Amino acid sequence: MVIARFSSIASRLLLASALLLPLFLGLTGFFLDRAFENSLEVAERSRLRGHVNLLMSVAEPISKDSLIVGLRLPVTLSEADFEHPNSGLYGYVFDNRNKAVWHSNSAALSDPPNYKSIAKSDNPGRMLFSEKELANKLHFIARYTVNWEDANENPTPFHFVVIHSAEEYHAELKAYRNQLWRWLGAAGFFLLIAQTLILRWGLRPLGKLAQALKAMQSGDTSNIAGEHPRELQRIVDNLNQVLAREQALRQRYRNSLSDLAHSLKTPLAVLQSKLVESVESDSELQQIASEQVARMNQVVTYQLQRAVSSQQKGTFRRTRLEPIAQRLFAALQKVYAHKKMDQELDLTPNSTVAGDEQDVMELLGNMLENAFKYGNKHVRMRSTIEDGWLRIDVEDDGPGVPEDQTERILERGQRLDTSIPGQGIGLSVAAEIVRSYDGEISIHRSELGGARFSVCLPLLPATD
Repeated sequence: MVIARFSSIASRLLLASALLLPLFLGLTGFFLDRAFENSLEVAERSRLRGHVNLLMSVAEPISKDSLIVGLRLPVTLSEADFEHPNSGLYGYVFDNRNKAVWHSNSAALSDPPNYKSIAKSDNPGRMLFSEKELANKLHFIARYTVNWEDANENPTPFHFVVIHSAEEYHAELKAYRNQLWRWLGAAGFFLLIAQTLILRWGLRPLGKLAQALKAMQSGDTSNIAGEHPRELQRIVDNLNQVLAREQALRQRYRNSLSDLAHSLKTPLAVLQSKLVESVESDSELQQIASEQVARMNQVVTYQLQRAVSSQQKGTFRRTRLEPIAQRLFAALQKVYAHKKMDQELDLTPNSTVAGDEQDVMELLGNMLENAFKYGNKHVRMRSTIEDGWLRIDVEDDGPGVPEDQTERILERGQRLDTSIPGQGIGLSVAAEIVRSYDGEISIHRSELGGARFSVCLPLLPATD
């Protein structure tokens, strides 16, 4: 029950605030209280110091036979609290025998304290402060010892003592503490309210994101739409990428079925052509049929792997072009035997592709089949190496591709000549394979008069 109650982000943050805020305010109140108490003590000592200095400034020595026998102070002092009986502020002067030789009018109704009880030791010329209970009440005490010299330079010590009741100090400290904790409590209450409002405002984008997800789930949108805060936008972008990739994967499943059927077309055409037109022996027919059936099996396996694979790049396998090109030329020459095509194969020595053999066969097979299909009498395949790239050119002497149609022909299902049988899939499959290896494919006018399909592939596998 407790877990369910605090399962939301807002409730957890509010709980954390409710626990940490009193601790923070408590520490704040403690330090403010200590600071104020220290300031009161400093102010108290400053006042006592001023009172002691006042007594010393108005004191005059009483001499007899060149000896100082006492001190004379005014009957009344300028400080009013020294004149009111039991005012809480009392002044005394003690002689060298620790006997009170003078007291302020405020101490007239009480006996002077025992000097030894309030002064454990003396340090002439230095103001000393202490706290002591007198008559069961706490008092602050300031004392200063003066060595008064007579005519013969003989020192006579006198102790000036000022005693102040701590009642006013504690009353002021108590009033401050009451106000401090009252205001801190009110501040804590309003901070919790402000925290609640801030949380609602700050977490509002999460509600907006939930609505966008719900709209996507219901089918209203295909991705998470709308603008979101910077912290959430990165999550939204990543989710959209995952969704796009998942949609592309589903599309890939559908496309792979079409690709599979298209890939099986050429081997089946070879078998069909040989069965109908061949006049060779049965053993040769059996060998050709076996080779083409084996290729069909490889194509099926390859296409199914492509359907479940998330991407094709990253392979470190290397495939030589020449054996694959020769096999394809031989197979297509039989399929299009009625055209009696002149074939030209000009490959750079040791031309290799940093990719899977089935990918290379699918790529070259689709381009060569397109050249055989639309060429008149001549098909040429060449390869060159330039700046770390392998360039493959497949050319024919057919009608070529108009410049304004070079992009469209690489799209799935797009065909320029509908009079020739086909599904418009082969070139799109080739383009997809090239892109998966971070390569480039382009279409130009060939020197033979037809189209030139140029593919550039990196000699080394792409790395992320």
